[in-house]
Amino acid sequence: MRIKSLLSFLLLTLILNPDVSAQNLKIESLGESLERNSLNIIDFQDLFSTGGSTSLRNNQQNNLIWKNQGYFQRNRDLGQVFQAPANFEIKAIILRTGPSTTAILENTPGTRVFIQLFEVFGTPVIHENDTQEGNQASHGFTENHKGDDYIAGISYKSIAVIRGGIFPEIAPTLIGGKENSDQSGKLHYLKFLIEGLDYKFKKDKRYAFLIGFEDEGENVGFTLANFNRASHDDIPSLNSPNDPYPAGWGIRREGNGENPPTLAPDISAPTDKQLLNLLIGQSLFPNGNQRFRIPPTTDGYPDVDTYRDLEFYIEALD
Repeated sequence: MRIKSLLSFLLLTLILNPDVSAQNLKIESLGESLERNSLNIIDFQDLFSTGGSTSLRNNQQNNLIWKNQGYFQRNRDLGQVFQAPANFEIKAIILRTGPSTTAILENTPGTRVFIQLFEVFGTPVIHENDTQEGNQASHGFTENHKGDDYIAGISYKSIAVIRGGIFPEIAPTLIGGKENSDQSGKLHYLKFLIEGLDYKFKKDKRYAFLIGFEDEGENVGFTLANFNRASHDDIPSLNSPNDPYPAGWGIRREGNGENPPTLAPDISAPTDKQLLNLLIGQSLFPNGNQRFRIPPTTDGYPDVDTYRDLEFYIEALD
């Protein structure tokens, strides 16, 4: 039976040092191609799935979107666990927007973006959420029983919250809810330059990053290209031959971190004020640095990141 508090069940520690931050993040638009030979890429995962929209967002309360499954669409940070192939100091993380028309929403350019870096501890174990083969997933975009699996046995320790990034002036792919004639924001490479971080990544150790919007906004969000094998017909495993990056996995932080959230399935949000406020609170990030104390997880609503890997490239200092 699923435990209400995911934080206690997953053996996640409190994130340490969330207040360590600096204004030393810069974001560059690299366009629709990546010249990898000119970069000191030390680790990467370069595959992506053509379907789906995996987005990060930080909506204002009055812009939360109600879902018939019984919750408001949750604000979300997205990221990836990776394993250092050598000792190095980080220069940049390169990500790619997704292939859908929601790749870049209209008010995203000019917004403030952060990256949070973590050390990762523990031994990952897949928790199948009591939906083994022959069952349907309890939530998610796929009925495959793996669609609600999440990773237990892992803890995350914050290294730093790196602020100051400004999303580049790239043509939004969606304006006023309609597809923009300029779709160059799809599958667009973004380089997140990390300056002044005094930290050495150690060979064979796992680390992670989360990326998100510093401020709440309206129609602010972008998707990240990723490879998701949740719907593949293989056994639940972190070492599947279908896994393009077995050393790591995708992660997220959603709303106030409560998993699973309280649900009130209906075509519209409840009118009961107490329940309504509870549902709203679950979907918004806490104020200030409390947000950065919420540990990442692979679990989420409606989807999970257990079998997902972002397309990413880690660039080391020369």
